[in-house]
Amino acid sequence: MWQFDEAVEVRLGAQDGIETPEQFLWRGRLWRVCSIEAQWVETAAWWERGVIGSVAGTGAATAVAGSAGAVGLLDDDWGPQRAVYRVEAGCGRHGRRERFDLAHDPDSGRWQLERVTHR
Repeated sequence: MWQFDEAVEVRLGAQDGIETPEQFLWRGRLWRVCSIEAQWVETAAWWERGVIGSVAGTGAATAVAGSAGAVGLLDDDWGPQRAVYRVEAGCGRHGRRERFDLAHDPDSGRWQLERVTHR
């Protein structure tokens, strides 16, 4: 498995009335999505949202580190969300297939390639 953080251009298609990735362009190659293996929503990590800075002055820094008290601090604002699609896609005439994790940020509209797993 390889980790990436590269922008990709994605063409969407309707599957059961829901728009999902149908094709994407990565490093000059067009990949056709053969199947969507999984789909989930990720939220921003608490350390990327500045929670430590907002609670450190209140004496709750240890709560953020892992106690049950930290849950209440994070429930109100989970931060930005993004949809992640794990897809199997093929490229070229010979149909070489790989597994990709494609992440979509709805605020910016950008798509990122996160991971590639060889089959």
